[in-house]
Amino acid sequence: MPITIGRGFLKSEMFSQSAISQRSFFTLLWEKIKDFFCDTQRSTADQYIKELCDVASPPDAQRLFDLFCKLYELSSPSCRGNFHFQHYKDAECQYTNLCIKDGEDIP
Repeated sequence: MPITIGRGFLKSEMFSQSAISQRSFFTLLWEKIKDFFCDTQRSTADQYIKELCDVASPPDAQRLFDLFCKLYELSSPSCRGNFHFQHYKDAECQYTNLCIKDGEDIP
């Protein structure tokens, strides 16, 4: 299940990358959304983002959705509009698209 952050997205196939690029991705992700959280919530949100980016034990689809929901709940009310999800289902498959807008337009 992919999660979109700004113009990029995170999906399970990305977890096989090296620890250096994993750390770089985590840092970039955190820099884009850290202001969504009040100071008292940032350490908890930081832990959820680290779990999202964990190469050794990547979250399954349900845990990824749970982390997304927890980040939404921790975000300040003025930033909750940046969190979106859409569920798609057809005869062949179903998937959920998770998106966190970072203030930029997503094509």
